[in-house]
Amino acid sequence: MPWIAGRRDVLPRITGRRDALPWGIALVFAVAMLSATSRDVFWNGDFYLEAYPAYDALMAGDVGRFLDRLPGYSGFTVVVGAPAALLTGAFGGVETMVFRVTALPGLAALVAIGVALPGPLRAAGSRGWLLFLVLGAGGGLTYQALVYGHPEDLLATGAAVGAILTARSGRVSWASLLIVVAVVAKQWAVLAILPAAMAAPHKGARIGIAGVVGSVVLVGLQTQLGGPVHGAITQTGTTLFHPHQLFWPLGLPATPVLVDEVVQGARIGPAWLSPLTRPLIVGSGVAVALLWWLRSGHRRNRDDVFGVLALVMLLRCMLDPWDIVYYHLPVVVALAAWEARRGREMPVLALAVTAACWLTFITYDAHTGYGPYLAYLAWAVPLAVGLAIALLRSPCVPRLTSAPIIRPGAGLGAPVPASAFVAPAAPAADPVVA
Repeated sequence: MPWIAGRRDVLPRITGRRDALPWGIALVFAVAMLSATSRDVFWNGDFYLEAYPAYDALMAGDVGRFLDRLPGYSGFTVVVGAPAALLTGAFGGVETMVFRVTALPGLAALVAIGVALPGPLRAAGSRGWLLFLVLGAGGGLTYQALVYGHPEDLLATGAAVGAILTARSGRVSWASLLIVVAVVAKQWAVLAILPAAMAAPHKGARIGIAGVVGSVVLVGLQTQLGGPVHGAITQTGTTLFHPHQLFWPLGLPATPVLVDEVVQGARIGPAWLSPLTRPLIVGSGVAVALLWWLRSGHRRNRDDVFGVLALVMLLRCMLDPWDIVYYHLPVVVALAAWEARRGREMPVLALAVTAACWLTFITYDAHTGYGPYLAYLAWAVPLAVGLAIALLRSPCVPRLTSAPIIRPGAGLGAPVPASAFVAPAAPAADPVVA
C-alpha cells in the first residue's frame, strides 16, 4: 500500500476536523471504562480500603487523620485525590464521586496517548489505527486498573508514555514535567526516567535530573510524613505473594488463618526477599536502559525507547511478588506506542499481551499451586527474551523491514519516506546530540 512516503502532514492538529472521530471514540472508551467500574466502588477493594479512609477524614476536616491514613501512593492521594475529595465533599458527594473524579486525570492522559499514537497511521490509510487508539488508551487493562481501585496507575502510565513522546519531539520542558507527574502518581514510574531522557534528541539530561530530583523529594516526604505504611515503600512485604512472578517457588506455606484473612494465596514471601525486590526492579530497569544505549551507539533509533520502557515494565511485573493483572498496563501502552512509531500495520504485541494477561489472570484465576505460575511465565519469559534480543542486537541489522518506520519530525509522529530505512546502506539514525 502507498504508506507514509512523502506525507509530511500526517500528525493531525488537535482541533482539526479530521480529529473529531478519534477523539470521539477515545472519549466514549473512557466514559465506558469509568461507568463500568464505578457503579459501586465498595467492590473496588483497594480504593475503598486504602485511599478512601484518607479522603473520608479530609472531607470531615481532619487533616491530621488524613495524613495518618495516606496509602503508599500518597503523592497521587495528596495532589489529585485531596482536591477531588474536597470538591466532591462540598457538593455532598461520597465514595463513588470521589473515585470518579480521581480517575479523570488518568483517563484524560490515556485518551491523549490513544489519540496521538494512530494519527500518522490513520492519515496513511492504515486499517489498524482503531486498535492502536484503544490499546494506546490502555484497552482492557484500563478496565482492570479501575476495577482494582487504582486510578493513579492510569495517570502514571499516561504521563510516563507522554513524557517519552514529548521528549522524542524535543519538548524537554514538557517531558520533564510529565515525568515528575508520573513519579508523583505512582513510584514505579521511576523506571521511565532513563527512557524519557534517552528519547530526547538534545538536553535529555534535564529530563533525567528532573525525574531523579522529583523522586528523591517524593520518597523523602513519604518516608518522613504520614502513617507507618510510608516506611515500607522501598520494600515489599511477605503476605502479598502472588504466583504470577519469578519468586513463587521460594514462597513459604501460609497458615490457614492468614490465607483466610489476606485471601492472596497459599504462600507468603520469605523475609529475606522483602528488601531485595524493589532494588532488583530498579536495578534491572537501569541496566536495560544503559545496555540499550551502549549497544545502539550513534546508529540508535530513539523510537526504540518505547520498547525499552515495555521491557523494563515487564521485568518489574516479573520481579514483583505483588504482581497483579493491571501492573501490565504500562507494558501494553508502551508496546502500542513502539509499534505505532515503527509503522506496524497492527499492534500485534500490545494486543497479544492484553490477551495473555486476561487469560492468565482473569480467565484462569487460580492463586495456588504451580499452574498460574507456569501459565504466566509461558508468555512473559519469551516476551522478555524477544524484546531484549530485538533491542540489544546490532543496530546495523535492518529491523521491522516488513513495514516502514515512522520517524518524528516537528510533532509527535511526523514520518520520513519508508524507502530511506529499508536498505542496509541507509540505516536509521538520529541527529547528533547537541
